[in-house]
Amino acid sequence: METVKRDLHQSTAQCSALLTRYSKLAASASTSYSASGLVKDDLAQRRQELEDEIRAAFDTFAAQIDRLANLHATAHPPPSASATHALERHRDVLAEYRRDFQRTQTSLRDAEQRANLLGSVREEISAFKSASGASVTDSLLGERDRIDNSHRMADDTLSQAYATRAEFAAQRSSLSNIQSRMNGVAAQVPGLNSVIGMINSRRRRDSVIMGSVLGVCTLFLLYFMFG
Repeated sequence: METVKRDLHQSTAQCSALLTRYSKLAASASTSYSASGLVKDDLAQRRQELEDEIRAAFDTFAAQIDRLANLHATAHPPPSASATHALERHRDVLAEYRRDFQRTQTSLRDAEQRANLLGSVREEISAFKSASGASVTDSLLGERDRIDNSHRMADDTLSQAYATRAEFAAQRSSLSNIQSRMNGVAAQVPGLNSVIGMINSRRRRDSVIMGSVLGVCTLFLLYFMFG
């Protein structure tokens, strides 16, 4: 019976130490999940291994309590009130350990669920941002294409305007040359008129001379014929 009592004390200390480790792991996992929004594989593996170890310790503790209870039932003389109280105290301790384990396990699972939910939300937000970023990029590219088209249209319009201006300049130069020639011709017209007038005067003079010569010759001819 003393051996069973010693084993019970060792199981109590072992369960308490395991629960302390489990509580620290749960706190660390909750902090990590809240910070990253991810359920890490190493934490999940450590949690599973520690939970299995705790369950095994509980089973050992429960088996030792049952063994002590059987010893009390077959003991002669019956155990004292303090021994019976100690047995009940071990049962209460085991029940309290189980409740602590369940509370910590529930808290850890809630943290994992929140991490999974947070991870899903972050993935959706990232996907939305990526889609929005692609949409914004497409809009900017479309706007740039429209601006480029406007620039090309403006360049074409300016080119046509420059060509029209060059054509007008060429026509103006041609008109200026024509006007200069017309002015030159107009400036030469009085001189031509003077020459033409001199020619006409000389022609009339020559006609008078020729008429006079012909008249004189005719008179001489008549004189010689009939004189």
